[in-house]
Amino acid sequence: MLEQQFKQRYLESLSFFKYFYDDVREYGSPDNPRRVFYFIPGFSGVAGQVRFIFPNLHALYGNNFYVRCCHLDAFSASKPIWEKYTTGNLDARRAVIVADIKQLLDRHGEVVVLVSSNGFYDFVYAFDELASAAAEGRLKLLWGACAPDHFDDTLWESVFFGLNGFVHGGHRWFAYPNHNLLTAFNPETSTSLRWRFGSQAKTINKVDLESRFIFANLYWDYVSVSCFNAMLDHMLRRRPGPIGIESHVLVGANDGYWRGQSQDRVRATVGNYLTNATYTFKPSSHLWVMTPENVAGLFGRLEGGAIAS
Repeated sequence: MLEQQFKQRYLESLSFFKYFYDDVREYGSPDNPRRVFYFIPGFSGVAGQVRFIFPNLHALYGNNFYVRCCHLDAFSASKPIWEKYTTGNLDARRAVIVADIKQLLDRHGEVVVLVSSNGFYDFVYAFDELASAAAEGRLKLLWGACAPDHFDDTLWESVFFGLNGFVHGGHRWFAYPNHNLLTAFNPETSTSLRWRFGSQAKTINKVDLESRFIFANLYWDYVSVSCFNAMLDHMLRRRPGPIGIESHVLVGANDGYWRGQSQDRVRATVGNYLTNATYTFKPSSHLWVMTPENVAGLFGRLEGGAIAS
């Protein structure tokens, strides 16, 4: 009914929000850094999102770190999400991940792969060509906002597809609203977090982290459950055996995508892919688990700190 009006607002927003999540590919200097990182964003994520954890990186390494981000034009912040997710684009991104990590390993010897949400499955998809480096202990993994390997069907689609949805590439796309009052139905619909840690407090807005567009005075985002699942299935068809590299996983215990599954179930799912992982569960939703103190705990695992699960 309102498909074109929603699309127009969304497409207009891309030229604005790209400044928050620009397509810069690298940060810091590659000349003798203390740590080298490679960042892979999740669905609808972009290279620039890694900047959210820069305070943690500076606290640990000063200015002496280097981050290379997975980026190719097909996944630019300026591209509509429904154009990004095709099997051809995923194959191209796989090739970029393999080439980037191999280049970093050749130059620096060791790389810490940072994966956000379901960006982990892009890493799984590329891993068969990186396994030799992993066997030599040169790869480590930090997984923030751990995500499941399948999206459940949602009532949101039945409500909003008739309002603003359309079919693209054989998949149903629709926009769903974000408002803090909607978190009673799904914790991932929040628009802000009032963060407190000790004597520190700050309001963190979702639009500083992820692209959203405004329609009828609400924030909205486009998704396609069937498309995302098709992309996951495509990546996991090339799944290697369980990956044994040192891995540290941060999980939002109130994550709307895990749908309230127990910690044992989360560990069992992740255990299908990682055999040498530590887990940190925090009482948070998917997005807001990546607060500074939680990220500090994740890096504490990497650097040998004792962080309680």
